[in-house]
Amino acid sequence: MTTPTPDPTAHLSQLVRYSLQLPTMVEPDDLAAVRTLLTSHQLVVDRVVPGEALVASATGSDPDWQTIKLALQEVGYPVQHTNTVED
Repeated sequence: MTTPTPDPTAHLSQLVRYSLQLPTMVEPDDLAAVRTLLTSHQLVVDRVVPGEALVASATGSDPDWQTIKLALQEVGYPVQHTNTVED
């Protein structure tokens, strides 16, 4: 019996970082609420500071931004701008 050779391209995922501009997120309670909401959408939260959240997605595909932005807007934190962050 032979052992199959692993496929080096199988299960590839890429860590992509995003910056979300959230101008209404300024108070400490706001930061905690946004962090919780973003993690509930399977984003890795790198940093949350007044007005901005840096997150990452390791799913290999783009996050469902429409759903995430709608959820943030519904709790009072509309996203003004989202862009990818280069290291």
